[in-house]
Amino acid sequence: MIREASVAGSRAGYTESSPELEQWLARHIAQGFAADALVLSMLRSGYDDAFARQAVAAAFAPGADDPTPAQPARPARARSASAAAADAPAVYAADGGDRQVPILFRLASPQVRLFQQLLTDDECDALVALSRGRLARSPVVNPDTGDENLIDARTSMGAMFQVAEHALIGRIEARIAAVTGVPAEHGEGLQILNYKPGGEYQPHFDYFNPQRPGEARQLSVGGQRIATLVIYLNTPEAGGATAFPRVGLEVAPVKGNAVYFSYLLPDGTLDDRTLHAGLPVASGEKWIATKWLRERPYRSER
Repeated sequence: MIREASVAGSRAGYTESSPELEQWLARHIAQGFAADALVLSMLRSGYDDAFARQAVAAAFAPGADDPTPAQPARPARARSASAAAADAPAVYAADGGDRQVPILFRLASPQVRLFQQLLTDDECDALVALSRGRLARSPVVNPDTGDENLIDARTSMGAMFQVAEHALIGRIEARIAAVTGVPAEHGEGLQILNYKPGGEYQPHFDYFNPQRPGEARQLSVGGQRIATLVIYLNTPEAGGATAFPRVGLEVAPVKGNAVYFSYLLPDGTLDDRTLHAGLPVASGEKWIATKWLRERPYRSER
C-alpha cells in the first residue's frame, strides 16, 4: 500500500502515446480484450482517464493502421483488465540491462522509487534458499565503538553474501547497478533478512553519522552510504511495510518489487527525511534483500 498525497505526482495522468502503447492496444484487441478492460489497465498503469479512453477508442475505430483492431471483440474471447494489465506499457521504466523494469512511482524529494518486479519469483525463491543455511541474528553498528551489536530494535535474522559470490547474485547486482546508476563495485554485499511474526526494524537511518566515532570508522571502506535498495522476496500475509514516517509514506512488501531511496543531497548533506522502518509483521513472515550503496568502491581504501 502506498499512502499520502506525497506520491500523488506518480499517479498524475500520463497523456503521451508511443509505438509501444499502440502495439499493446492492437495486440490485446486482437486477443479479444474489451475496451473497458483496456481502459482500466491503462489507468492502473498511470495514464490519464480521458487520454486512455480516446486511445482505446481510436484503436478500435475503423481505418486504424492495423486492420485487426477494427474487428469487434468476440464475447467468447473477452478477457479481464487484470489479465491485460499483466503487460500493460509502463509510464516509467528503467533499463535493467537484461530487461526493462517498470517504475510504479517516483518521489522527487526525498528521492524514492518503487521498482515493479525487479526480481522474478524464481530469483526471489532462489535467494531465500541460498540464505537458509547461514541465517543469524542481525546486528547493527554501535555508533560509539564501530562494533556490531544485537539490539531489541532490530529483530530479524540475516545472511550476508560477498559481492558476486554466486552467479545469481552477480546477475542481480548487475541489474541493480543498471536501474540505480550506481556501479556494482560501490555496493556492499547483499544481505538477506527474515522477519517472523512481530519482527520489525524500528525507525533508523542507513547512512553513517561522521560525528560518532564508531560510525566514522565505516567511512574508510568506501565512503558514505548514499542509497539503499530493499527487495521484497515474498509477500507477507499481513504487515511488514517499509515506512518513511517523515514523509507519511508506506510501501507494501510485494514479492519481486523493490524500493530504492537515496539520501545524499547535491550539496553533500544527508537527507534525514529518509528515516525509515520495517513495520512489524502481523502474520506470516517477511523475506527481503537489502543492498547498501556507497559513494566510492566499497573497501577500496582498506
